[in-house]
Amino acid sequence: MKNLLLAVFFLSTTFLVAQNPINKNVGDFNEVKIFDLIKVSLVKSDENKVMITGENADDVEIIIKNNLLKVRMKIDRSFDGTKTFVAIHYTDISLIDANEGSKVVGNELITQDSIELRAQEGASIVVGLDVDRVTVRAVSGGIVETRGKAMSQDITLNTGGIYEGRDFETKNTKVKVRAAGEAEVKASNSVDARITAGGTIDIYGNPNTVSKKQTFGGKIRVRDN
Repeated sequence: MKNLLLAVFFLSTTFLVAQNPINKNVGDFNEVKIFDLIKVSLVKSDENKVMITGENADDVEIIIKNNLLKVRMKIDRSFDGTKTFVAIHYTDISLIDANEGSKVVGNELITQDSIELRAQEGASIVVGLDVDRVTVRAVSGGIVETRGKAMSQDITLNTGGIYEGRDFETKNTKVKVRAAGEAEVKASNSVDARITAGGTIDIYGNPNTVSKKQTFGGKIRVRDN
């Protein structure tokens, strides 16, 4: 069902992009931060640019400062981006930061040394990765889903943050969960799993070593593949 929803998202985005999008050439950036329920697709490219379609496309603000690209609605259209679609074409990306119910999807596998993923306030990120290191932070209902592989991953979840990494192969994984976070992780060598004040961690991949620590509740479970 999830893959079907993603397919529908991509088809909808592709259809809308064909409908006279607003094109904006932008300067250099390697970090992106999304707000206001906007739906974003990330496209690897040889140039940095942004294409905007959908309702209220004229009300989208694109701001670049200190290599950070922010995508948000104008102040009088805050939280009104549910039918607004943005395709971000990038040459380099080191941070994906989704906020305020936005949805960010990578159109293709991101291949590089490292990347950081952050989701909060009910926002979501779905990406395929082939990296050495990935850092994940999800809080206040944020959801991060990864596929692909990495040598190591470091995950922090708080206040209902969710990490869906069952299909993401790693060698070593560190995961910390607080206050009802939920994590699915996969590792072949080692997992360091810690829970404070409730939450769940499900471990896949039959790692050689698993270190567990639970404080004030929570569940850490080693699952069969």
